[in-house]
Amino acid sequence: MKKTIYFLIVFSLLLTSKISFANCDLTQIADLERKKDGAVRLFARTGTFEKNILDKSSDCALDDIIVDLTQQETIDYFDFVNKMKLAPARYTAYIAENDTIGILQYEGLAAPLDYYLQSNNIEFPSDQMLKLGGRNTIAVAYSQNTKQLYANDEIIKSNNLTIPTTYEDLLGILEQLKSSGVEFPVSGMFNNKRDLAIMFVNIYLSLGGELFKDSESPKIAIRNKIGIKALEMMKAIAEYSNPEHFDADTQAVEQNWKDGNAAFGFFWASQYARLESDSTSIHGALSLEGSNYPASTIWFKGFTVARYVVESEAVAAMNAMKYSFDDQLSNSNLELWIKDGFTDSKSSALKANIDNGVPDYPISPYVSLLTESVGGAIKEYLTDGGKAKSVLKQMEKDYTNLAKELEYR
Repeated sequence: MKKTIYFLIVFSLLLTSKISFANCDLTQIADLERKKDGAVRLFARTGTFEKNILDKSSDCALDDIIVDLTQQETIDYFDFVNKMKLAPARYTAYIAENDTIGILQYEGLAAPLDYYLQSNNIEFPSDQMLKLGGRNTIAVAYSQNTKQLYANDEIIKSNNLTIPTTYEDLLGILEQLKSSGVEFPVSGMFNNKRDLAIMFVNIYLSLGGELFKDSESPKIAIRNKIGIKALEMMKAIAEYSNPEHFDADTQAVEQNWKDGNAAFGFFWASQYARLESDSTSIHGALSLEGSNYPASTIWFKGFTVARYVVESEAVAAMNAMKYSFDDQLSNSNLELWIKDGFTDSKSSALKANIDNGVPDYPISPYVSLLTESVGGAIKEYLTDGGKAKSVLKQMEKDYTNLAKELEYR
């Protein structure tokens, strides 16, 4: 049965003075077993932010308290689930996002944190507590993120153009820019299969599409007119992007933007510090004709603790994670911290999405699998062409194969 997580994050300024640093002295934790494979075993996707958090947690290590750190670019959910089902779990905690928490929560592998927090005097502001069904805390959120439209104001003004509000308007502007000599007027995160899957879901949901046959079914339901429209819009936009960027690394794509080679970009709000220039502005996500809200979703990033670990390990993991996250809160270039409210341009752009009805990215095991599995077919379509209907069929097949592997039928 599909389980639903209700977010209780309230974005406010109330957190500014209330977050205290965790004590990284793990020797104070009673019965923490000194294991050669690590008393604290942390996992995260590959990324600069994730690396900073994990590296900082190494401060908690001592000669007899080992902090074991693992990062992977992509998550093999079958392998990940099996490792978290071990007793003890392979990882005591992991940096969680909307998609990863969906799988672990469904499998019952995300520990309810309230008991650990209360019995060990570990405190987090209520704004950061993510609840299961409004009751049990299953994750602690530190930041929020969303896809935004970036603009190169210098190119736009020199061509007497304005910032579009819809994808349809953008296509007209891109054609004008192409005709005026801007070779590749749009850029963005088209180089990452996961980001392509997220872009598809964002557009599809904004048009009122249902991803699955019903709320309790893992059977995918994207092979329809809305799915075709979403893919065809992605293809239309991609035609104005540098084809080499589909295989470039993110640093090269970001540098291309910094060099002023594109007029518009589809990037995360959290990338602003790396993309900012005198000519860069950030705006709310674009809508489509007939959409219910802009084609974006709200993501969180925080941590979740494994269910199958003893209390001492769970507490050690929470202390290490809290210590690391709290240490990074002063770095506004890393993430859009919940404590910061909406005080700068990137946060205001995120707020614009929220105010315009952009929803949370669905926390569901099935959506997690869809996000992980369909990006390859989308990338092939954007680079090699084909019919959208055939691509949707391949996306459906790729998702179904992964769902069967995990026995989500």
